Amino acid sequence: MEQDKNSDFVVFNTFGPMICASAEAEEKTYKVFKGKSGRRWLVAIQPNEGDNVYAESLDPNSDGFAGRTLTFKMEDGTELKLQGPWHSNADSLFTDTGYDCRDKHAIRGVISTGRENTEQPYVYKYTGILHYDKEIVIGTFDRIDQLAQEYADKLNTMVYFAYKSNGCGCSGSREPKKKE
Repeated sequence: MEQDKNSDFVVFNTFGPMICASAEAEEKTYKVFKGKSGRRWLVAIQPNEGDNVYAESLDPNSDGFAGRTLTFKMEDGTELKLQGPWHSNADSLFTDTGYDCRDKHAIRGVISTGRENTEQPYVYKYTGILHYDKEIVIGTFDRIDQLAQEYADKLNTMVYFAYKSNGCGCSGSREPKKKE
């Protein structure tokens, strides 16, 4: 992402490098929660803990991570081996356990009144900047999308947005909601 200091634009790239999900899961340290479902949930000990939530499968033939057995480092120094766990999300964790990390996602984004294509895929030039995260912000996963809708409604015009997390990126637009 670049911003020209002498103009009102941001070049924002929603594409990122390929990440080995199992290696990422196994390099972190976790706390564990037991859900109403009986499954164990693992949450990475980090500021953006909502980004690394894993759920134990109750099916012995589970094929999360292609059925591979992953070794998770626990906060007490032990290891927990799970076959075929699933990378999950903070909403499902909250529903099953009551543990709330839904506002702990590392996201960086931009919101603007204009967007132009560039020669690179997944890269746009945003003009008329309304909001720009120069650094990663810890918040809800849909923070930028919600903020874009607020700007569209307040300004009564279409706005453009993009955001990027460790695992994905997205760009789109929001139109003002019709008032009843």
